[in-house]
Amino acid sequence: MGDLTDKELKNLKPKAKLYKVTDRDGMHAAVTPTGVISFRYQYRVNGRQEVLTIGRYRAEAARKLTRAPDALEYGMEVSLAEARTLLARARRQVERGESPSKAKVEKRTDSTLAMRRSVYDRAIAGEMSKLKLGEVTPQRLKRLCDEVKEKRGPAVAVHVREVVLLVFRHAQGSGLDVSNPAESIRTSAIATFEPRERALSPSEVRAVLAALDHVTAAPTLRLAVKFVLLTGRRRALDDPGRTHNARAVPARLGNLTALGKALNYHRSIDSLWRT
Repeated sequence: MGDLTDKELKNLKPKAKLYKVTDRDGMHAAVTPTGVISFRYQYRVNGRQEVLTIGRYRAEAARKLTRAPDALEYGMEVSLAEARTLLARARRQVERGESPSKAKVEKRTDSTLAMRRSVYDRAIAGEMSKLKLGEVTPQRLKRLCDEVKEKRGPAVAVHVREVVLLVFRHAQGSGLDVSNPAESIRTSAIATFEPRERALSPSEVRAVLAALDHVTAAPTLRLAVKFVLLTGRRRALDDPGRTHNARAVPARLGNLTALGKALNYHRSIDSLWRT
């Protein structure tokens, strides 16, 4: 079979199980049971077999101007042409002995560091940047967190405590004899977030799994989502007097809708229930 075309991609139909259609240079299109098409690159680096999810195919993108290579990132919705541009980038990384999949994970880590840097610059530096470590007391930190909560919201205030906690742990790990003021302040003393104590309905689980097909993740994370869905505790099991059916959805799983946006899972809800 030759190189894939947009016409062929549009005509790919879902089947009971995920299947692959070969393109070129180690890339293939993976079609999930829900009809989602994603480009994947299978390669070997440093003696280890790896698979990179380049991005999800979006037919509408083919009718638009192809974006500049610098604007493309792994995991985006892409056209066939853009997927091949990213494939060329990944192949160059492999030729240099680098892992494109690892680079993708490291980029997500960089975004976490960028968020913490932003919290420091916006909420901490003005108040504490000129203080010595010993001058940052629990009382002063709590006052700052309260002010940030009032101005920027509870989530940012909690991040302020976390950043200070990490800074002092680094200082202690470097041999400095200082106490960590953040350890004296519980997160709940800054803000409390109402837990979601209810079971998800089967239709909500289907919605979650549909959302999971729209993003990318390592196979181990996909398995983790399946494990959570299948083994999470049901509230009915806590109270023998309550009735429940065999397909009741696990409760106390946190915000699975948000989790669905962060992970990728490539099996249908029907096959999940049968497993």
